[in-house]
Amino acid sequence: MVAGLAGSPALASRGDSSSALNRFVAARLAESSDELQTAAAIYAESLKEQPDNDLLAGKAFVSAIGVGDFDLAVKSVRTLQLRGKADPEMPLLPFAAAFAQRDWNGAERAIVELEALKNFKFMQPFLQAWLETARGQDATATLSLAQADTTARYYLEEQLILNRLASRKESDAIGLLARLVERNEARMAPLRVAAARHFWANNDPATAQEILKFRSSGPEQKLSQQIESGKKKGVALKVTPAAGLGFLFQRLSNDLMAQRAEFLSLVMAQAGAHIAGKSDYASLTLGRAFASAESHDLAVAEFDRIAVESPYYLVALGSRIASLVTNGHYDRALTRLDSALKFNPDAPELYILQGQALQTMGDNRAAASSFESAVALGEKQDQPALVMANYWLALGGAQEQAGIWPAALQSLRKANELLPNSPTILNYMGYAQLERRENKEEAVAAIKQAHDLRSDSPAITDSLGWAYYITGEHDRAIGYLENALEGEPKDPTINEHLGDAYWTVGRLYEARYAWRSAELFAEGDDARRLASKIDLGLRPDLVSP
Repeated sequence: MVAGLAGSPALASRGDSSSALNRFVAARLAESSDELQTAAAIYAESLKEQPDNDLLAGKAFVSAIGVGDFDLAVKSVRTLQLRGKADPEMPLLPFAAAFAQRDWNGAERAIVELEALKNFKFMQPFLQAWLETARGQDATATLSLAQADTTARYYLEEQLILNRLASRKESDAIGLLARLVERNEARMAPLRVAAARHFWANNDPATAQEILKFRSSGPEQKLSQQIESGKKKGVALKVTPAAGLGFLFQRLSNDLMAQRAEFLSLVMAQAGAHIAGKSDYASLTLGRAFASAESHDLAVAEFDRIAVESPYYLVALGSRIASLVTNGHYDRALTRLDSALKFNPDAPELYILQGQALQTMGDNRAAASSFESAVALGEKQDQPALVMANYWLALGGAQEQAGIWPAALQSLRKANELLPNSPTILNYMGYAQLERRENKEEAVAAIKQAHDLRSDSPAITDSLGWAYYITGEHDRAIGYLENALEGEPKDPTINEHLGDAYWTVGRLYEARYAWRSAELFAEGDDARRLASKIDLGLRPDLVSP
């Protein structure tokens, strides 16, 4: 244990000239052993002794973000700012700290520092607007400044709505919301939930239900049901300046996470959580950011903060289960699901979560049984077509993986009937048939349609290339497979497909190169098949499934 090597950071003698170096080494050792909390504690103690050490402050900042120590992160940033070494995102943390403490002058200074570092300058109109709103001023003119920046415009509509609600100008927000609701974009579901909760808190269930009328996401469905039943505790929630500003940070966290910028996503999530305080959506966002950064224990702790009354409870439960499974805590995950099902036996979402956990454990047959329960409950409850399509897709996928064929194909076809233009469903349905070398005409047509809908997907492009290979159009196949490989150069399936196609047209050296690339990431039967191909070349019994 590193703690055994370094002792407690608090025990290091301040009079020992080598103590600072020893603590630094101990912190680095702790990091290499994934003892991140120990490392953060050592950095915190060291920074007390050397408050002007920018190298130490930089390490402390990264460590603090990794373990969620907001105070240490802010202290580290202030040291780096004094030394002129702050990174572009860093002023956001002192801003969040100042806003939460209603230190408006401190927040203003942080905005100036943010502008000077440029990268996140697009946030300035929003930060300034929420400062004005918190002070009781009209922020309309300030928000309009966001029109001048392309990135800021992407967030402007939702920020306008939230600002109108926080300013108690609901009538202004309703017109904006009406257009947003009709578009029914999946991305805007959290905003619809926030707005509906606000109107419910204002004793306006009719407007709240109008905002939720499509019930396109699980939280929207649950919130709508709660409003119908008159439940308010833990459900009704007015938008405040802190909530609106926190939402901006949460949105940025989710967007950065989608771009695989895990560290910046964590910075935004922690700033948003500090501003928003006790917020279920803030905890959900922070938990997801921790999970994306592979800090699953911290993620589980955040998901556990979300109460059963929250519209986000089932989403949080699913994320909690995913983190437990990722860490190999299968028994804990299934026990938690069994407990939830005892209290919610008619919740199809819980059976979906159970099935997903079982799939991760490799028990596809048991997973299929769980998904069947979800489908039956969903149909009984007349769930929306979008939801049912996903349930049937989950069932078909588990059945296909368990070898329950052709029942799997019937499930996939049912999913396609309910959601006929889903690239994911079309690709799965087509590729599953290609693997079995059956219904080739139907399979190729489905994959072509999927590719028309999502031509930028390497997985779907690979499927189309493989479809052309199976149907004998080998040169055409190579073009699509090479395009797919550009998008996912390490994917073993794409590399193997391309190797098979190269061999078939006589490009033997390139074929073996592609197979070797595939072998680096392949496992089990796939790895053994690739090894045989590399040695013997392509034989009929070695062609990729």
